[in-house]
Amino acid sequence: MAEIEADVSEHGRVHAELELVGGARRTISIAVDGEQIELPPSLVEVLLAAAESLDAGAAVSVIDQQAEISPAQAAKLLGVSRQYVDRLVDTGVLPSRRLTNSTYRRIPVSAVIEHRTTSARKRAGIASIVDDALAAGLSY
Repeated sequence: MAEIEADVSEHGRVHAELELVGGARRTISIAVDGEQIELPPSLVEVLLAAAESLDAGAAVSVIDQQAEISPAQAAKLLGVSRQYVDRLVDTGVLPSRRLTNSTYRRIPVSAVIEHRTTSARKRAGIASIVDDALAAGLSY
């Protein structure tokens, strides 16, 4: 897992680059050793998404979907404690495997990302229900 964070002095430049390519999502070419190489559209999308996050001051993590991570890394991705991740593993919410002859566990990063997405969707649904109840004049 690689984590990248833009220096404060880079924020304006990242914003300017985003404005240059804008929402057009057109092709981007780069020069490597004097040779022009056109980036595939999927890579352009990744770079633009990363640039938007960097421009907003957030760190960007690049993670291989096939990778396995430690409970501490999973906790960082989820924004929770490692102990909470251990509980998620113990209750079967997150799958894991133990390393050979070890007590250490590895968790598929795809399962962590799926759990994060599901949890965010649940929180949004609950917030929507509460907003609707308050708009209808109900209190809780």
